[in-house]
Amino acid sequence: MQLEITPDTANALGFYVYAYIDPRDNTVFYIGKGVGTRATDHLFDKSESKKVNRIKSILVDGFEPRIDIIAHQLRDDLESSRVEAALIELYGLNQLTNIVRGRFSSNYPRRPLIDFIMEHSPQPAQVTDPCLLIRINRQFKYGMSAIDLYESTRGIWVVGERRNKAKFAMAVYAGIIREIYQIESWHPAGTTNYVTRSQTELAVQNNKRWEFVGHVALEPYRTKYLGVSVAHLFRLGQQNPIVGVGL
Repeated sequence: MQLEITPDTANALGFYVYAYIDPRDNTVFYIGKGVGTRATDHLFDKSESKKVNRIKSILVDGFEPRIDIIAHQLRDDLESSRVEAALIELYGLNQLTNIVRGRFSSNYPRRPLIDFIMEHSPQPAQVTDPCLLIRINRQFKYGMSAIDLYESTRGIWVVGERRNKAKFAMAVYAGIIREIYQIESWHPAGTTNYVTRSQTELAVQNNKRWEFVGHVALEPYRTKYLGVSVAHLFRLGQQNPIVGVGL
C-alpha cells in the first residue's frame, strides 16, 4: 500500500507527532511533528542530512522505513512541539538523526526526579566554608558522569589569587550545588590532563586562566551542601561564573 496522506487522512491526524523506524533493526532514528503530509515529506527530501542518508540506506537494502504516528489530534503546534521534545529527550540525539533537540527542550528537559525536586523546592544554603561557587551552565548535562562533572568544574577559569584561599570548589547549575570538590592544587589552564575534554579546547594562552586538581569532598561537607541552593549568592544578571565565599 502506498504511503499517501490524503486530505481526509490529514484531517484525521490534525497536529501530530511521528517516528521513523529502521525495519532492519527496529530502531527509532527520527522524531518529528507536523500537520498534513509532513510525515511523508522526508521520503522525497534530496538533502544530504543524516536522516536522508539513513532513509537511502534502508531503500538500498530493499526495505522501506516504517513511519509510526505517536500522537495525533493534538491541540496545537505548542502541544505537538512538547511531545516531540519529550520523545527526543527520551531517545537522545546520539540515537536519532535529528540535528537538534526539540523546541522547549531547554525549558522542559529530561532530568532525574531528584533534580526536579531540588530545583523546584530549593533549600537555601548557609555556606560557612571558604569556597568557590562555579556555575557550569554551558557544560552541565543531566545524567552526566562523575568524571564529566568534575572536569567541567575544575577548569578553565579567570580567577585571581583568592583561589588559593578556597578549600572547596562547588559545581553549580540552575543555582543548585551539584557536587563539592576539595581543592588540592591550582595549575595554569590546559597544563593538566583531562579525560573527557579536549586539550585543544583547554589550551588557552592566558595567564589569568586556571584549573584545579582535587577530589570529591568527604562527609560532612557533602551532606551539608549537596543539592542546596546558592542562587541567592549570585547577583542578578551576574556574568562572572564564579563567586567566592569566605575568602
